[in-house]
Amino acid sequence: MGAASTRDPLDFPDLGRKLAAVLLTVAGGLGLGYLAATVAVFPPPDPPPALQGVPDLRGVSIDQAVSVLADSGLVLARVDSVRHPQVDSGVVLGQRPLPGPTALPGAEVRITMSMGPEFRPVPDVTRMRGDRASLVLSASGFAVSIDTVDSTTPAGRVVSVEPAPETRLSLPGAVLLRVSRGPPPFPMPNVIGLDEEDARRTLTALGLVISEVEARLSLRSPGEVLDQSPLPDSIVELGSTVRLTVGQPLGRRRR
Repeated sequence: MGAASTRDPLDFPDLGRKLAAVLLTVAGGLGLGYLAATVAVFPPPDPPPALQGVPDLRGVSIDQAVSVLADSGLVLARVDSVRHPQVDSGVVLGQRPLPGPTALPGAEVRITMSMGPEFRPVPDVTRMRGDRASLVLSASGFAVSIDTVDSTTPAGRVVSVEPAPETRLSLPGAVLLRVSRGPPPFPMPNVIGLDEEDARRTLTALGLVISEVEARLSLRSPGEVLDQSPLPDSIVELGSTVRLTVGQPLGRRRR
């Protein structure tokens, strides 16, 4: 009778096979569990819908914009209106969302439409000072430019407005103010040798003021202007004062 075979419980090859089998079983169970959880309990989300193109509505009429949106499957949500100095009324100025593949099917589109320019009459500022007139016109929405001119109108006052007051302009319409810088200076006339009354009429007609008349005895030229200040050909302005020296006959006193 042969000898009985004995097996070492610590036979490593056999133990390794058993351990590998256990690990494979556990891994397979975990994989099946994860697959079941992700597919049945937590399914992946559906892919997002594709974006569609939004047409460019800028520059077309509001009626055309509504028709294009309807054909595109988009919805007109709101129309805002603003004044525009150069775009006619009823023309689309802007939109949201912008043109391009930027919206979902059936998305809402918001439009801004022009109401056209605003018209206003030019205020009558012809009796105002230039600075005040400019403020009034600017506050009314007009674009103001100022030109200074020589005029008998007092310096700083408005001489004219172009276009004329009450003319209707689209805003911001251009308005030109002509403002007086006062009358131009001119040479002093020569009144020496003239009769006093003729000299007075000449000087008054030119807008000069006779401030003083001095009498001087004169046998040869009584009643005539003997001297003047300012001197002839001196540059004077409207309203300047003039002093005259007039000949007086012997034995007569000037009142």
